[in-house]
Amino acid sequence: MDVADEMPIFGNNAQIDDYGDEPAYLGPCTRCVLFTLENEVYGIQVKKIREVLRVGNIRNVAGAAYGVLGVINVRGVIVTVVDSRSMYNMPSREINDLSRIIIVELDEERTVGLLVDFVMEVKDIPDDKIEPLSASKEGASRYIQGIAHFQDNVIILIDVDNMFSGIE
Repeated sequence: MDVADEMPIFGNNAQIDDYGDEPAYLGPCTRCVLFTLENEVYGIQVKKIREVLRVGNIRNVAGAAYGVLGVINVRGVIVTVVDSRSMYNMPSREINDLSRIIIVELDEERTVGLLVDFVMEVKDIPDDKIEPLSASKEGASRYIQGIAHFQDNVIILIDVDNMFSGIE
């Protein structure tokens, strides 16, 4: 599934108004793919994602770093797959039918796959609902870009560039 082509039902930056018939403009938004780990909702900006895949055959790599599950072949390109749970010190979980690999493009030459529990949807999150986090905040993970409070959900926005800044 190519998530960059998915559009919400009412177009960009809109939602149904109180009367249920007209989309209401939400202002500038960030489009994110939402997924879950444990009972938390996370998001990654769509512009960083190439695609979302069902989990297939992940080949183990001897001597791989902690959290690296192995590699997969995506249309002739070898992609490293990382268990996103390990990045947040969560216990590993058995892969099931809902598990997905989110293929993230770090730059033009580097691509990585993130194993997640469940991909929910693509959602436009109004920028004014996002509280940015900086690495200087005490206890803030350098992997978290911000927290969004939107439609009765708390969404943890992932900073994939910082998450994989040490990978060559």
